[in-house]
Amino acid sequence: MPEQDPLEGEWKNLKTDAEHALQTLFHQIDKNVKAQELFEAYTYAKRVTADALKVRMLMHLPAENPKFRELYSKVQDELDARYGQFFPDGFLKAPYGDQLHEHLFSLLQESLSEPIEAAKLRIVTADGVHTERRTRELRELGMDVDWYKENGIDVYVLRSFDLTFDALPSLVRTIVRRKVKSKADQRRILEEAGIPTNE
Repeated sequence: MPEQDPLEGEWKNLKTDAEHALQTLFHQIDKNVKAQELFEAYTYAKRVTADALKVRMLMHLPAENPKFRELYSKVQDELDARYGQFFPDGFLKAPYGDQLHEHLFSLLQESLSEPIEAAKLRIVTADGVHTERRTRELRELGMDVDWYKENGIDVYVLRSFDLTFDALPSLVRTIVRRKVKSKADQRRILEEAGIPTNE
């Protein structure tokens, strides 16, 4: 007998909780209760529903995305080729290669060349406040991700699988600033690698 996907069990439980929370909110609105009770019902329903839909979205997306891994690998190879000689082995580990960035890429890839509302991307993080920042970090890797407003709504689009390496110096600055505490050491290291420190 095949094992059940753990996400399926989680989805069933959270779905039930979300249904109950939304029904409670509907009844609170219908009964015209005090504002504080309504706000509490809303915030609870919003949180529980966001958690449920995140799990449902993760069930929909691939656990691993070969195209994301391929592009991320190319970025890492280019970092090593251009700047590896200036840093110890393993220092220049490209950022933004975690599962969250992979999931966001998968969602964008699903609608390649078509805009996706930021609100849909936020489902992946249960409405996390930094979702859009995480999406823009894909662009910092050199991926062909764009964002703009459409009818007043923030949208994101993965235009192609092309990569640009124009942002590699900025990526190296990010890595150095995360790993080296001293500003003076950061400046020295970046200058040795031929990377401007004032951008």
